[in-house]
Amino acid sequence: MQTPKDKVRCIMVVGTWRVEGDVHVLSGSRLTDTLNAKVQGFFAVTDAVISDLATGDVLHSPHYIAVNRSTVSLVFPVE
Repeated sequence: MQTPKDKVRCIMVVGTWRVEGDVHVLSGSRLTDTLNAKVQGFFAVTDAVISDLATGDVLHSPHYIAVNRSTVSLVFPVE
């Protein structure tokens, strides 16, 4: 059984990469609720664009990635 989720377009800094994609949060919850949750070890990110942080060069554009939450140093929603 699937839990209903909403997508929030975000930019994350992960090591030397910039990751832009849709972070999946529980339906009706806030991005901060997902960021502060201790249950999951990874964020599900879809329609991602991974770029080199220093140059801006696009490295990959995967449909799905799992980002280890302990490697994220910055995240904010894109409006």
